[in-house]
Amino acid sequence: MSILVSVCDVSLFLPGDPRRKNVLRRIDWRIEQGQHCALLGPNGSGKSTLLRLLAGELWPEKGKIFWHGPQGAEDSPLAGRAMTSLISPAQQENCQRQAWDFAGRDLLLTGFEASSLLYSPVQDARRRQAVEHMAARLHATGLLDRSIDTLSQGQLRLLLLGRALLRASPLLLLDECLEGLDAAHRKIFSAVLDECAQSCTVIMAVHRPEQIPSWCTHRRFVHDGQLLEAPPRAARNNTAPPEKKSPSALHSPFAAASTASRTKGPLTGEPLLEMENASVYVGRKKILHEITWSMYPNENWQITGANGSGKSTLLRLLAGDEFVAEGGRLTRRLPGHEGPVDTLAAVRRGIRLVSDLSQALYGYSLNALDMVCTGSDNSIGVYRRFSPAERAEALRHMHFLFPEKSPQEVEELGGRPVRHLSTGQIRRLFLARALMGQPDILLLDEPCSGLDEFARTAYLSLLDQLAAQGMHMVFVSHHQEDAPLCINRQAHMEGGRLLLPPAH
Repeated sequence: MSILVSVCDVSLFLPGDPRRKNVLRRIDWRIEQGQHCALLGPNGSGKSTLLRLLAGELWPEKGKIFWHGPQGAEDSPLAGRAMTSLISPAQQENCQRQAWDFAGRDLLLTGFEASSLLYSPVQDARRRQAVEHMAARLHATGLLDRSIDTLSQGQLRLLLLGRALLRASPLLLLDECLEGLDAAHRKIFSAVLDECAQSCTVIMAVHRPEQIPSWCTHRRFVHDGQLLEAPPRAARNNTAPPEKKSPSALHSPFAAASTASRTKGPLTGEPLLEMENASVYVGRKKILHEITWSMYPNENWQITGANGSGKSTLLRLLAGDEFVAEGGRLTRRLPGHEGPVDTLAAVRRGIRLVSDLSQALYGYSLNALDMVCTGSDNSIGVYRRFSPAERAEALRHMHFLFPEKSPQEVEELGGRPVRHLSTGQIRRLFLARALMGQPDILLLDEPCSGLDEFARTAYLSLLDQLAAQGMHMVFVSHHQEDAPLCINRQAHMEGGRLLLPPAH
């Protein structure tokens, strides 16, 4: 077999880290053509950083990395970028943060040059034909003429996957590539990937082992920045995830807040959220169609539906980020207020949204503790000094969301730049941010995306505990096993319409 990449005793730290702490340590790896490999390891272990190294996006502090192309071994990052394609949550976040105004077809066309934008019209008929063919294979032809700012998380992820496949690079690097896709599109993409794997080598980082294709037979384990050929001893001694605990068995920073205090006011029998004939337009396109729905006290809803069905738009509407079109109505009655809430400021205090999009749009260079503190105002960015009480509350939430870390490790995490953390770590921090100020309702859009198995189970147990203490939730996920135990109502989105069970 021919060698594609040689990694020789590489250590590196992330650019801009004043501590210059190595996040990869003494990495030795030789990637050979056709040796498809799955990278396994917990959040923050270094998997995504290793993929960025292989893609030529990062440069070693010590050691060497060589890419073996037609001209022989080269150590320039440009060689790495020329022979690899990378798809990652960070790439999708960057696409959303920049808010580029172009269509799905243009996004696919950028893949041929691995550029962020099309700088001139593509006249090559073969490339345009290849884009049409890839979209058809992914059942995404209907997305080609859509502006990317109107796409759902899953639809955008699907196009980015197609973009990476179009380059036909010798080395395909996939970081949690199936997260955000519904079951039908996971199956479609897996079939396309099976075909592509016959002509390229695939390295994929995954947290769900069942998503590893049968042809991906090699395994590497990333632990504390080191690359291992076998699971570390700690993982071998603790192979089963923690069990979901009953709410009464858990303890959280909300333990002192009784359910009664969170349901004060004349709300008995009245819905917390009430929609009547509600429609929503995004970019002049009608996304939600005449929805009538109510959420009552002690209800926790799960909303299911395919990519692009309108689930995320529904959550953004409830959070105050979208608005009901004329002829419809949305009333919010929050436990912490007397009567209906009629100001956006009050809505943002009482209803918190945790989603890939809200995480992507948070592009500020803050440390983790300050980012969690911004939940006090539900602001994007820091506009004032936080009080000692607010910083202490933020640390309490962080301690609870990272139970595997010591108090000293949590404080150290709080001082790290958010953009130096893994996707899974940021995901947990955004829930900590949402909990600041004890909101009334949590809106959770694919909240377990990017979490390893242990973090996912702990996260869901926390949601059950919050529900037991009076928190209300609307939960969206493509994975049924990700639903917390507190879910007691379900509805299904289809074509922008909310379908309720007949008994409701």
